[in-house]
Amino acid sequence: MDVPAANQRDASSRLEELKAEKGRLGRDVAEARKAGGDPDALIRELQQVSAALKKLQKELKKQRNNATAETRWTPPTISLPSAIKGDAVSGPVTVRPCSSQTVAQADAYVAAHPGGSIWHRPKVADFVRETYGHRTVYFCAFDVTERVVGVLPVVQLNSRLFGNYLVSVPYFNYGGALADSPEVAEDLVKAASRWQRELMAGHLELRFSRDTGAGRPQRTDKVTFWLPLPDTQETLWQSFQPKLRAQIRRGERELTDFSVGGVELLDEFYRVFSINMRDLGTPVYGKVFFRNLLETLVDQAWLVVARVNGQAVGCAFLTVHGGRMEIPWASTLRSHSHTAVNMAMYWRILRFAIEKGCAVFDFGRCSETAGTYRFKQQWGAQPLRLHWDYVLPEGAELPALNPDNPKFRLLIAVWQRLPVPIANLLGPHIIKVLP
Repeated sequence: MDVPAANQRDASSRLEELKAEKGRLGRDVAEARKAGGDPDALIRELQQVSAALKKLQKELKKQRNNATAETRWTPPTISLPSAIKGDAVSGPVTVRPCSSQTVAQADAYVAAHPGGSIWHRPKVADFVRETYGHRTVYFCAFDVTERVVGVLPVVQLNSRLFGNYLVSVPYFNYGGALADSPEVAEDLVKAASRWQRELMAGHLELRFSRDTGAGRPQRTDKVTFWLPLPDTQETLWQSFQPKLRAQIRRGERELTDFSVGGVELLDEFYRVFSINMRDLGTPVYGKVFFRNLLETLVDQAWLVVARVNGQAVGCAFLTVHGGRMEIPWASTLRSHSHTAVNMAMYWRILRFAIEKGCAVFDFGRCSETAGTYRFKQQWGAQPLRLHWDYVLPEGAELPALNPDNPKFRLLIAVWQRLPVPIANLLGPHIIKVLP
C-alpha cells in the first residue's frame, strides 16, 4: 500500500486513518479465526497497513525533529579564559608570599581576573595546608604602588612513594599563575622555581587552562568540557537530542529522591563516592577532605545525593565561581548504571546551575580516550584543551603520575579487589601525596 505525499497535517490525518484500519483488520482476523475461516488474505492486508503505518510514523518523527532542530537553541562557541590579562604594568614588580595584610587584596584580584578559578583563592591553599599538612606558598606580585598584579599558589607534595615535587594546584583542575602581563607571570614562576630548588623538588607543575606561550615543557592530553547555559531550563531541554531526552526520562522514572545540600549529606555522598573510587581502582580522599572543603567554600560548594527507594546511588560535589558551576567529583554505583539514574542526576544538577544564575557549566576534565569524554559531549558541552606547564631539571622527562601510566595498572587492579573499608582506610594516606 503506497503512502501518499502530503503535508504534515494531511499526514497526521492519514496516520489516524491507518491506525483505525489496522484496528479493524486486527478484529476481522480474530473473528475469522474464531469462525474457523481462512484469515490469510486479511493477515496480508494487515501486514501492508502495519508497514505503511510504521513508515508514515518515521516520516512524521523526522519532520518533527527537523522542525525542532531549526528552532533549537545551540550553545554558543566558548573558549577558556586566559591567565594573562594583557594589561601594562608600569615600573618594577616585587614577588613575595601573601601575608595576612594582603590576603584580602589577593582574593579580590582572583575574583576579578577573567582566568581566575575558585582553586586560585588563598583560602584553598590554606585548606590544603590545614587538611594535609603540606607546605604551601601563595606568591603575590606587587607593582610600585603595592597593588596586586599577579598571584601563584604553590603546594609541595613529598613522599617516599611518589617523590618530592610542587604543584599549582594539586587535587583540582585549574591552577598556575594569574597575572596582568606575561612578564609578571614569568616573575611569579621564577619565584616558585627558586622555592623548588630550595626544597630540591623534582619538578613544578603549573595547571594553566590556556597556553601562555612561555615555551615550557607541556602536557596537553587532558580536556575539560564547558557548556554555556541558557536563561531557562526549558530552552536547555529543547537543545538536547531526542536520544538524550529519552535517557533522562528513563532515569527520572527510576529516581525517587534528589537532594542538594551541605555537610548533612556527607555520609551518603561519601558512601557512594568511596565505593565508586574503589571500583575504579583509585585511592579515595578522606571524608575530612570533603568536610573541610565544604567549610572552606561556604556558600560556594554543595553536595548532591540521588536516591532510589531511599538508598543513595549517585552523588556529586559542586562549586560555583564567577558564574561558572563546576562538578569536580561525581559518582554513580555500578549496580545502578543500567537505570540511567546518572542522566537524571546530571539533568537536575544542570537545572540547579540555571536556578543559581550560572552562565557556564563545567563538566570537569578527562582524557580524549576516556569513556567519560562521550558522556560529557552528549550534553552539548564543548571540549577545551588544558595546558599544563612544567619546570623540570635539565634533561628530565615529563612526570607521569596518573592512572594512564602502564606501571600503575597492577596497582589499580589490586586496589579494585580491596574491601571498601580497607580501601577507605588506606586511600586518604596515598591520595594526599598524588596531584
